Amino acid sequence: MPKLQEGIYYDRGQKPAQCFSIIFLRAQTDATAPQVAELFGKLWQTYQDLKRGVVADLPGVELPPSGLTVLVGYGPKAFSLPQANRTLPQALQARNQFRSSLQGGGNPILVGSQLRYLQGLSKNLATEEIAVQFIGDTPLSVNRPILETWKILQDNTDPATGTATLSLSGIFTGFNREDGRSWIDFHDGISNLKSGNPRLQVVEIKPQTAGGDDWTIGGTYLTFLRLQVDLPVWRKLSRLDQELLVGRDKLTGCPITSLNPAGNPISETGCPFVGTKDILASGNEDFREPPQAVSDQIKQSHVQRANQLKSGNLSDPDSLRIFRQGYEFLETSANGWSFGLNFVSFQDTPARVIQMLSRTSWLKDVNFGGDPNTQPPGTSGLLSVEAAGIYLVPPVVETEKFPGESIFLRATNS
Repeated sequence: MPKLQEGIYYDRGQKPAQCFSIIFLRAQTDATAPQVAELFGKLWQTYQDLKRGVVADLPGVELPPSGLTVLVGYGPKAFSLPQANRTLPQALQARNQFRSSLQGGGNPILVGSQLRYLQGLSKNLATEEIAVQFIGDTPLSVNRPILETWKILQDNTDPATGTATLSLSGIFTGFNREDGRSWIDFHDGISNLKSGNPRLQVVEIKPQTAGGDDWTIGGTYLTFLRLQVDLPVWRKLSRLDQELLVGRDKLTGCPITSLNPAGNPISETGCPFVGTKDILASGNEDFREPPQAVSDQIKQSHVQRANQLKSGNLSDPDSLRIFRQGYEFLETSANGWSFGLNFVSFQDTPARVIQMLSRTSWLKDVNFGGDPNTQPPGTSGLLSVEAAGIYLVPPVVETEKFPGESIFLRATNS
């Protein structure tokens, strides 16, 4: 029976490991689907060996696998390869894709969106045929697969052309934070869906969300956004302006419900729980999901805009609920430092994310949050997109050598 791939920590008792990387593989011009399948099959076997601590260049040596998980997804280009066996799923059509980045960046990722590509961006590296996510306990566990990928591609280079069927076009890494906060110092990702069935209802492709592509049932869709944060702009804001944009108390993480007559934020009654200091402490679980009963001004905040249907049927895509697994990054860049978030979400249809970012009163009219007519100085470009892509993550099927093999080759049981 088809089942979700690993690396999606939706169930009770599961917790994502500390380290993350994601790579994007581009098929060479004129490469056929069977050729891509042949080479990716070798890569997939290499990744499975790494999960057992086995590296081809070190025969007989047992290395620490460090909890490595591997997940593969396929973008629209994979379905247009010559001799591809599957057609593009309905949910992965252009209406559920981000716009292309223009040369030099700066354009919206969706029509009308205030979320724009990074100025100066030469190419969006998250639009290739294949994306592979690695999550593990140590930096080595998620970097070693990248190096082993390079080795396999080197070993399979055609001497006549100097290229392999696949090439590494993009690499991004990140890490989990044990403090539950983001680089803007506020708590982040703490109102995620409860583990177990609530997350599964949102994540797993079901017959009613498969759009007729029944072979995708049991899989999911991955959304990846590499978001850079303009920290100099953020740190110039007052604590009050920051809290109004976010919708939480900066220190405790408690949701803000309104402002008092003096204009100071009022947190949800009872939060944090007596004897605790912040919302992550035991006893504050019920406060992590922002309440609906808030003032009109607070409804403009990020946490309220991003989650407006807190009750109801989670399996209905129109609830716009998603399951997030975010990983921060801090790297040097041509301009100095870059800070931000590897935003990763899983959902049964990309429409959940696209609609969240496209609807007025949700996140369409703002770059991050707040009243679109009274944005604090500089915050219209607080977040910039370095890379963006949406991928089908097909289910695991026992008869396939790797998840999604039937996209490239006719399966014996299809």
